[in-house]
Amino acid sequence: SANNKLQKDIADKVKIDEMRKEFLDNVSHELKTPLASIRLLTDSILQDASIDRDTAREFVADIGEAADRLIHISQELLELNRLDEGRDMAQEPVDWTEQVEKIGRMLAPLAEEDRITLETDLGEDCIVRCNQEDASQILRNLMENAIKYNVTGGEVLVTTRHQGAQVLLSVADTGVGIPEADMPRIFERFYRVDKARSRQAGGSGLGLSIVHDMVLRNDSTISVAPRPEGGTCFTVVFPAFDIEEDI
Repeated sequence: SANNKLQKDIADKVKIDEMRKEFLDNVSHELKTPLASIRLLTDSILQDASIDRDTAREFVADIGEAADRLIHISQELLELNRLDEGRDMAQEPVDWTEQVEKIGRMLAPLAEEDRITLETDLGEDCIVRCNQEDASQILRNLMENAIKYNVTGGEVLVTTRHQGAQVLLSVADTGVGIPEADMPRIFERFYRVDKARSRQAGGSGLGLSIVHDMVLRNDSTISVAPRPEGGTCFTVVFPAFDIEEDI
């Protein structure tokens, strides 16, 4: 009836308003911490006339880290806006072997810093139709998380396989893993499993939600599971690129 439809519309609007308020509260909280650090550190430098050069350099380095965090959060918010508006959806053939090798080279210094071993097991003909920028961000985000939330001296294994009409991409790590209770929520915006560790690693709680949205809009699926030997494995399943169908 018209009355039921009106009640549903009102309920939907209330829910959207609540989600918008929660999102803005989370954004404000994320921005407040690095901004407060920058303010505190600059005040310390300006107000202490006797501050020595080495201490000042340390403070400036900390300011740089806080500024990098602000830039990272801003980039992720812009990415969410791009996804929400459905822009830049041009798709093309993407070779996952090339993507894994390219992102692996980019993340090698980060892995070496924590003595993380990056290993790959790449199958043949792992080509999908995907937005090029989405493909790069999906892989980079998953691999970067696997490195950041690993243990010192741990491993990251990236696997690709062409199976029938699908291409599987998996990113497995030897980290502390994700508690079972948190598994259903890890793709929610701003959700963190370990809030303290996430902030220490520079995470905003947006990365996996961005990956999830990118995967879905490219007609694909993503899942996460604990590894029997410890750690976590993310698996993305793409429709394989069929040159005959896509000509």
